[in-house]
Amino acid sequence: QITINLDNETGEINPFVYGHFIEHLERCIYDGIWTRDGSALRRDTFELIKAIKPPVIRYPGGNFASGYHWEDGIGPKDKRPQRFDEAWQSHETNLVGTDEYMKFCRMAGAEPFLVVNDGSGTPEEAARWVAYCNEPADGIEGRRRAANGCSEPYNVKIWGAGNEVWGRWQIGHTGPREYTDRLRKFVSAMRTIDSGIHIVAVGDKVHTDSPDDPGYIWNKTVLEEAGDIIDSISFHIYQPENEGWRESYDQDSLHKIVCAAPLSAEHIIQRIAAQIRKYAPESNIGITFDEWNLWLPPRPGASSMHNINYCMRDAVYCAGMLNVFHRQCKDLYMANLAQLVNVLPAVITNESKAFPTAIYYPFLMYAKMQKLSIGCNVESPSFDTEALGNIEAFKNVPWLDAVATRSHDKRHLAIGLVNRHPSRRMRIGISLKNAGPETYPVRMSILSAESPLTENTFENPSAIRLEEKPLNISGNSFTIEIPACSVVLLD
Repeated sequence: QITINLDNETGEINPFVYGHFIEHLERCIYDGIWTRDGSALRRDTFELIKAIKPPVIRYPGGNFASGYHWEDGIGPKDKRPQRFDEAWQSHETNLVGTDEYMKFCRMAGAEPFLVVNDGSGTPEEAARWVAYCNEPADGIEGRRRAANGCSEPYNVKIWGAGNEVWGRWQIGHTGPREYTDRLRKFVSAMRTIDSGIHIVAVGDKVHTDSPDDPGYIWNKTVLEEAGDIIDSISFHIYQPENEGWRESYDQDSLHKIVCAAPLSAEHIIQRIAAQIRKYAPESNIGITFDEWNLWLPPRPGASSMHNINYCMRDAVYCAGMLNVFHRQCKDLYMANLAQLVNVLPAVITNESKAFPTAIYYPFLMYAKMQKLSIGCNVESPSFDTEALGNIEAFKNVPWLDAVATRSHDKRHLAIGLVNRHPSRRMRIGISLKNAGPETYPVRMSILSAESPLTENTFENPSAIRLEEKPLNISGNSFTIEIPACSVVLLD
């Protein structure tokens, strides 16, 4: 049973919570979004990307950003230097760079989000990048951009100041106090060029309520030392991380763990939000969750640890994460699935084809959500889970997860339903309060498959089914049935 009160607004959802991330890593950029030689966008991939209406796309990394020098990727392609990428130990041709990325964002209708190199780069280099993107054509960098084919400024507003520099694997690894010292220099140089840019500082996930939690200590320092110069603080999570990888799993237990895993991310968002209120109370700092995904072990013989496919169970996970973003919309500025193509992918390609994985579809469906989050009271049977890696154990997790959104004028309502149960259909009574006939949903989109482990493949790219059927609602209370292990949108 779900009760939805249309007058119970819980916050406005920033569309950036449906964001994405692309990195110069394996086949995400080359032979993924672009052709192998970087000369053009792949039409098959681009059509899938455009359909989900990505609101924001983060680039160029990730770990890659900490060794990337943006000037290598502009100008005539035959004059761009080839480099060895220290982050991923691979060859980089630089055939795709700032101008190609900006054209891609404009064609996809996405806001750009650039991450500067604070690992091996300098504040001056970062400032030149801001100028190249945002300066009029009569400036030094503006003239260089115009000579490369774009006389009008790109007006990039969102800039990340580094990536995961708390990690020992990161080029430019440092401690929190040293990072904030560096951060001030970068922000000062960048805002001298454009004072209106949004700065995303490197933050860290906070797994516990302990003040000795490493993520807590990092965020506390950044907020206390640099809260006056940043606009949002980031964190990343891949669930269940390597410590949760096993040679084999009990599939029933794993299903429950995966479906409940977004609740762990929700707790992290809540902890960081509490830190912002405590250590930067006068600020309006938001949370940018700019890398997230489910990451279980790749299959034997996989070409890399990033080469995995996703099943219907994982679509339930993805929709559950989007539901978390709705519930935490007052504190969450942005979230970015990592990654869009071929790397923990929403889309998989080979030389001639592209298909959507299971985690693609919730983005396609939730593109129809409205701006205002409204409260949902859910009554449902529940289950318990075990801990796995960085996913905590839970008690009394409802089999039914639900969110609701409406337009400002109350004329449009969208309801997201997730049946976490692996095998049982669900009959749901829905009661609307303070709703009129003009608000009633008129259609039901249903994402389901034969089994929770069903995957799309090149041989069967539509094994996971997204179907739509009309809804005929005549009053404020109605009943629907949804399949087991499914994601459903009423709008």
